[in-house]
Amino acid sequence: MRYFGIILLVVFFFSCSEESGKNSDDFSYLPEAVGGYSTVNIIADQPLWDNGLKAQVQPVFERQIEGLLNPETEFDITTVRSKVFNRLFKRQRALLIFVTSKKVSQEGVSVKKNVYADGQIVVQLAAKTSDAAITLFKNKKDEIFQVIDHHRTTMIQKLARKKNNDQLEDRLLNNHGIGMIIPKSYRLGMDSLNFFYAFKQGEMKCEKFNHKNCYYQTGVFSYFFNYTDQGIFTPEKFIALRDSVTKIYIEGKTTRDSVRSYMQVYKDFPVATKNITINGQFAYEVKGWWDMKNGTMGGPFVSVATVDEMRNRVIVTDAFVFGPNFNKRRFIKELEAICLSTKGF
Repeated sequence: MRYFGIILLVVFFFSCSEESGKNSDDFSYLPEAVGGYSTVNIIADQPLWDNGLKAQVQPVFERQIEGLLNPETEFDITTVRSKVFNRLFKRQRALLIFVTSKKVSQEGVSVKKNVYADGQIVVQLAAKTSDAAITLFKNKKDEIFQVIDHHRTTMIQKLARKKNNDQLEDRLLNNHGIGMIIPKSYRLGMDSLNFFYAFKQGEMKCEKFNHKNCYYQTGVFSYFFNYTDQGIFTPEKFIALRDSVTKIYIEGKTTRDSVRSYMQVYKDFPVATKNITINGQFAYEVKGWWDMKNGTMGGPFVSVATVDEMRNRVIVTDAFVFGPNFNKRRFIKELEAICLSTKGF
């Protein structure tokens, strides 16, 4: 299958070039990395950035997040000139460093963790000339993006594990044989024979309009079914499956004339799908937009279906957000990290 080759390439690139001074479980004397999880700091000489590199880097990291009605970028880019790359910038969470010099003995890409700070990823491209550096990035841009994106997911999961909800995680594992990171702020919504739902509600400072505090809600639900073949892993069948589940379990507010409302996939907006692997096993990821049948709510969702070969079943973990007064990236990246932590037991 075509997707396997892509995944293998990323693993090869990552494993051959990654270095770290300490095991991730060891105590670290390094300071904690700072900066947003979705910020990439580009360290490059100004002439290199202005004369070709910017045009190559921006489309890679400032691509639109799939599944959002309003455009938001995957990453924010901060540029730092090589000459002013000091101690403050060295603690940033994600560094992409371009080194151009005739003294470079071997051109290539290296990936290191925890170089200047704990929880940091450093990708360095070394080349003899500016043109060679730009060409090198063009040839390795997909792998570089995936390495930094994977690090973002891993760091979000690590933070969630430190502040997790042991009771809900144990309940999901004991009742359904499913392991998943559930943040401490989540509460139980439902736990039935074949459906588990946890949610979080809250208020925080609005990012849009002139309100002081605005309401938001996120939810994560998981269910499973017998695995027969890969025929279920198509956009049409997966949308139909999701709609059949949310119609039963994810309800909205009843209208004045007592009409029931429930969640469904918003059909006027295309879903994005891709084949991935989780813990070495095939998985299928779907991103899109949901709305309420007979209601007015809506927002993005991410869904991950994992093949649990040990029990011959498909585990689906789905997460959604409602927050009309907020940008969605911070929510959807946390929810995606939760979904990608799913594992069958």
